[in-house]
Amino acid sequence: MTRPLSARMRPGLLGGASVLSLTMVAVSAVNYGLNVVLVRLLDPAQFGDVALAITVVLTASVVAATLQMVASRSVAADPASAPAVRRVLLRAASVAGAAALVLLGGGAWILADLLRTSSPWIFVIIAAGLPVYFLQAVHRGLLQGQLRFTRVAASYAAEAGVRLLIAVTLVMLGFGPIGAALGIFASFLASAAVAWTRRPESGSIKTAAAALGTAVASASMMLLAQALVNNADVVVAKALFAPAAAGAYAAAAVLCRSLYFLAWTVIQVSVPLLASAATAAARRRIILVAGGVICALGVLGVIAAATVGDEAVRIVFGPAYGAATVLLVPSVLCATVLSASTFIAAVDLAAGRSGTAAVLLGGAVLQVPILMFLATDPLSLILFQVLTMTLTLAGQGVLVVSRRMRRPTLRPHAGELHPTTPTVSAK
Repeated sequence: MTRPLSARMRPGLLGGASVLSLTMVAVSAVNYGLNVVLVRLLDPAQFGDVALAITVVLTASVVAATLQMVASRSVAADPASAPAVRRVLLRAASVAGAAALVLLGGGAWILADLLRTSSPWIFVIIAAGLPVYFLQAVHRGLLQGQLRFTRVAASYAAEAGVRLLIAVTLVMLGFGPIGAALGIFASFLASAAVAWTRRPESGSIKTAAAALGTAVASASMMLLAQALVNNADVVVAKALFAPAAAGAYAAAAVLCRSLYFLAWTVIQVSVPLLASAATAAARRRIILVAGGVICALGVLGVIAAATVGDEAVRIVFGPAYGAATVLLVPSVLCATVLSASTFIAAVDLAAGRSGTAAVLLGGAVLQVPILMFLATDPLSLILFQVLTMTLTLAGQGVLVVSRRMRRPTLRPHAGELHPTTPTVSAK
């Protein structure tokens, strides 16, 4: 029988996890810097095309992140399942990639006309890269599930570095939005080259597919909720308020949600560690450390927003966005509550459950009509979002507490004895 990974952790494992977290933070900074550079190199119409291409990639990242997280959790929980998990998820990634290629690539000319882009080839280039993007997400997840964090970090670094180099170079040479799209395409190839794993001996697809069902459902709900909470309010603000007010709201959201993405790096690292933990005590330690980091980020974010938020808005966006200052503290609170709620769902995902992820998705869906019909200005919009996310977090807490109260009648977690079951000596 294969021992859980946590039973044979190397002393450098914590360092590898730290390297991955820091690399993902650096990658986010590079991507943000790339946007700033492209704003200065392109005119508004051209940058609008680039922003649209980036939006397509962000939409596709929900699929990629689901594949990566499911692979990570499944392999960490059961290392022997790696061959079957690899086969099942690579097939799923291939289907998703083929669908993206046909729909986005084949419909590029229709989309270009509807969205008034300068060239349909932007969509064709992105569509050609998405199959590779989905496949490399599976390989990243396999590496992450094996706790090979340094190599995962290298794949993220390769993706960001190549994207920055190729996109900026081609744009400066006069290729415009096409050059930026080619940079995105090249970054997918670079990441895949680093993350690609060798094919192990074959395993049972049927068994793996049955075991993956709950993980797929939980990860999908969690990531859909994340995308909805982080984007729906900006769309609602654009629809309800004057352009200047909507722009100030979007600026505050962009600035403060960087806190959520910092927390997301901690959550991603936590899932395989929790799934591979051999004992309840080990899981509790991981939860306490990761949860403590997320809470500390929230506290520091609130302090920063309250003390230097005005200066940060002026430096990053300029004096025209001064109205965003009053929105910073509640925006940070919203990002913190969302981070905590996502972490609770991730803990359930690692344990093979999906209940708290369903509550998170329910809260994310519920917030949309609340924001649309009750918000009267940008401040009330973000306050209603904070309220909705707080209620969602409370709902998750009720579910967790009720589950603990029923625990004696439930099947115990793998590797643990039922509380009422006497311990039997291995001898």
